Amino acid sequence: MPREGVGIKVKIGLKLNGRDALYPNWDNLPLAKTGTPESHQIVKWEYEKTFGHKEDNGGDSPVGVQWGMMIVTEQFADEAVAMYPTVVKKMTAPETETFWDTRVMAHIDDNLYDSKTINDLLSEITAHEVVGSDINLITVLKNRLKNAIDPDHAEKGIKKNKRKKIADAKANGGFTLKP
Repeated sequence: MPREGVGIKVKIGLKLNGRDALYPNWDNLPLAKTGTPESHQIVKWEYEKTFGHKEDNGGDSPVGVQWGMMIVTEQFADEAVAMYPTVVKKMTAPETETFWDTRVMAHIDDNLYDSKTINDLLSEITAHEVVGSDINLITVLKNRLKNAIDPDHAEKGIKKNKRKKIADAKANGGFTLKP
């Protein structure tokens, strides 16, 4: 059964040395007294990739700030907001989905590519065509290539990136978002 989580947005600053990240110590949360904070983290750290510490987006991410997010239990979210109210914000499900899709995963490709498999199949097809191999063998290889370039097919090749969109991440990661 999928775990129900809540998105939290975490302001990550810089330590005085200007290099190292400054973020909350989850071991200070009350829930850490009875277990590990990690057991409440459904999806651990994901970071905004559209703006880092060195860029100013003209809005909520000035120079020196980068946003991170996690999907956590409601208890973790409530305790984190109570302990770090200026650093941690609880997000609604739509806010979590938008932040994931447009700021955390916006930089990655929709698909994962195994170009070696595709090139190997192309080479094998070409070689068989050049030497006049049996047409049935060539047809089988062409069908494999067709499947290899279908991101939703099980054949090795191009695969849909199942973390790019939060809808896929939820389905494949075993979690839902609390409405």
